[in-house]
Amino acid sequence: MNKAGITGLFGIAALAAGLLIPGTASAWYGDPWYRPYGSGAMVYKRQNMMRGHGYTMSELADMLEGRRMLNGAEAVRLARELEAGFGDSLIGNFAPGTVVAGSRTAPSAWRNFGAFKGHAEAAKQASARLAEALEKTSSGKDEQRTANWVPPRRMGYGPWGRQRAGVLPMEAIREFGRLNATCNSCHMLFRGPRR
Repeated sequence: MNKAGITGLFGIAALAAGLLIPGTASAWYGDPWYRPYGSGAMVYKRQNMMRGHGYTMSELADMLEGRRMLNGAEAVRLARELEAGFGDSLIGNFAPGTVVAGSRTAPSAWRNFGAFKGHAEAAKQASARLAEALEKTSSGKDEQRTANWVPPRRMGYGPWGRQRAGVLPMEAIREFGRLNATCNSCHMLFRGPRR
């Protein structure tokens, strides 16, 4: 065989390997965009939405627990953002049959869809109550009796080292606990292992 024939043969072999390797990897790991098992795009959208809810809950927890400086307007905005993401907007991303590779939604979410929808609505109501509790401001003499002081966060040295923390109504802490419990109970009932 001449040199041009060998080079052509190696070129064809390299092309075949290049086409074969991604197909093998897709078969091994599972293709999340494979249509017979549901819409991978919807699963991707709901996973990103739920991840965003988790980040928002973490930010709120940091503010309410004193790891981050309490900013009342920001806390209310975060609670309203959660309220907008729960309820019907959450349910809309759980169409029947949207279980694909990488999804952690348990089949019980569709078998008990009424209960799942109830949890989504309860989370929406809890986040609305949290936002209303965060919007309330307490008066000076009411502060000691009904509010929880959030500890100041150490920002640096000198006169800028400590900043006065905001005052947080106990009702807001209770409502955050209820929202957290609602989310955790839904995850315990309707979230399974990664597929």
